[in-house]
Amino acid sequence: MMTIAPVEDRLAINDLLVSFCAAADALGDAAPITSHFTDDAVYDLTGFGLQAFEGHAAIQGFFAASFAQAERNVHFLSNVAVVDYAGDSASASAYVHAFSIGKDGSRMELRARYDVQVRRTDAGWKLSRMGIAVLPV
Repeated sequence: MMTIAPVEDRLAINDLLVSFCAAADALGDAAPITSHFTDDAVYDLTGFGLQAFEGHAAIQGFFAASFAQAERNVHFLSNVAVVDYAGDSASASAYVHAFSIGKDGSRMELRARYDVQVRRTDAGWKLSRMGIAVLPV
């Protein structure tokens, strides 16, 4: 039988994902986005046709390069669901609809599902693994 996460933990995990999207939309300095991840986290973009980035330095490097090319990002997050809960760790999913405009005028629209694993740390819930599955709609 699956353990249902307490409301406080579900809200904290939801807030973590919302904060991640806000950090991605802020552009500028990529350092704040790594605060959403554990030190050993994996940001897996293989479902998006890219690679997996492991650890803060690699994740921050990816976002720094991405932010340098972006003029504007907007993420809409919905349907956040904690699907597996074990007290200090959990798995969750959420839908994301994102838009990006590049400094070169290019445009990107993404409809995807975030599949995440999170861990409770002394600083609150953090992403230990984040994957993106592009939705075929």
